[in-house]
Amino acid sequence: MFLPPGLIRVDVFRMEDAALGDADRWKKKLSVALIAGGRSTRMGRDKACLMDGTGQELWRRQLDLLQDLGAAEVLISCRPDQSYLEAAAAQLVFDRWDTAGPLGGILSCFEATATERLLVLAVDLPGMTRQVLEALALPQQTSGLVFQNGGHLEPLAALYPRAMVLSGHQRLAAGQLSLQKWIVDSREHMQVLELPASWKSAFINVNDPAGWAAWQGSA
Repeated sequence: MFLPPGLIRVDVFRMEDAALGDADRWKKKLSVALIAGGRSTRMGRDKACLMDGTGQELWRRQLDLLQDLGAAEVLISCRPDQSYLEAAAAQLVFDRWDTAGPLGGILSCFEATATERLLVLAVDLPGMTRQVLEALALPQQTSGLVFQNGGHLEPLAALYPRAMVLSGHQRLAAGQLSLQKWIVDSREHMQVLELPASWKSAFINVNDPAGWAAWQGSA
């Protein structure tokens, strides 16, 4: 099993039990961000506006999950042309870097908030659940949290600490945009959770029409 050196294996269910009493205190130090500014080139249309099985747009579904966490601030990383997001009860953060992918969106959101931790959720994870997000938002001092799914990490629904911002900007300047590598190189600031088998469907990423059709058929 892949476990980046320096990252700590954590029992997510024990964490849930231990964290309940501190939840309100830690929510005041947490911001949440919906990452919705991708160009959706492979999908051919804005993924944020795809309808889930209940007829709800994905961006509304994901935003509801984030808002339910009760964090201090709720942000949406997006593009200026996504005017439909103006209806959202959240702060819109326009990505400063058009071609930097999720890394640029995360760094832009950190610039827009003063909290020490930022929980991010990509708009194109239609199976995400509140239980998974609550596990990520558990109090872990100032460290970040990410799930490990087999041989890779899951950086598109993860908790990032402000301590990673400087290295993020350095990677951005060098054109190194991989979230996976950013996390591995920031091992002193991140903890890893082994992803429970029952949660794996929450991390199915939908990028193209075939993937979306397959997801709809399995949902």
